Amino acid sequence: MDKRLRSLALLRCFEASARLQSYSAAAEELAITQAAVSQQIRNLEEQLAVQLFAREGRKMRLTKAGLTLFAGVTEAFATLSAAFNGIQTEPVAGVLTVTASPSFCSRWLVPRLWKFSALHPDIVVRALASPQYEELRNSDIDVAIRQGDNFVTKVHQEVLLVDPVFPVCSPQVARHVQLTSPHCICDMQLVEAINPGLFSWRNWFAKAQIDMQPGKLSWIEVTTWEMGINAVLSGHGICLSAACMVQDMLDNGMLVKPFNIQIEPGLKFSLLYDEESPRLARIQAFKEWLKNELA
Repeated sequence: MDKRLRSLALLRCFEASARLQSYSAAAEELAITQAAVSQQIRNLEEQLAVQLFAREGRKMRLTKAGLTLFAGVTEAFATLSAAFNGIQTEPVAGVLTVTASPSFCSRWLVPRLWKFSALHPDIVVRALASPQYEELRNSDIDVAIRQGDNFVTKVHQEVLLVDPVFPVCSPQVARHVQLTSPHCICDMQLVEAINPGLFSWRNWFAKAQIDMQPGKLSWIEVTTWEMGINAVLSGHGICLSAACMVQDMLDNGMLVKPFNIQIEPGLKFSLLYDEESPRLARIQAFKEWLKNELA
């Protein structure tokens, strides 16, 4: 074996530096110090007896020898990755573990999973309701659907849905209160999640240009969106909800949307998964179905 192939760690450092054109960016990707990157590049240059980089301002430019090596290393790493995938990638059939917030899981995801199972009978979905984000790498969880965006993680993330937030109540309550204008909501019992953030009654009243007088209002506080929806289904006043949580109940008349005043941009939901997962084919099938269902 060519003894130069023993320097795979140095070649990995070289590939990242050449691809990113920066020692500091390579250090961040490899989770080592910039000084360590610089030292490894020097070690590789000494072993090969060639100069691989030339500095241009703050950037590192590849020399002719560096360009030749970079092309070969890139191709070699791609071949290795393909070989790893060939022995590690699982088939489409199997178990897929999905986590989502309790409200999204119970109100949107689980009621629709029968459609995914009809399309992919060989994939068994394990749905987990969890209020916090779990790290996906090196875990049994394949896909996370989370409220918000810009998660501090190295896995793939994309916004699935931006959903407007608006008031909903039961049709019986709407008839009893005679909701002829947004001001009538001041006379109702307001259901709100604890720590609602942007999606609070205060913000909705501001959007509706109504002077809010908290001391004169009646409140119920709940911990999840689903609890608020269940409260108004039972006749306890009115709550704010994202469209995806209540659309089925609006369609069948269990709830009504008395006014078109909405908090926008609304509730964001993001999809997160590890692109290096051995179950990527399974994840992609779920992702495609999810996007079609949301559309």
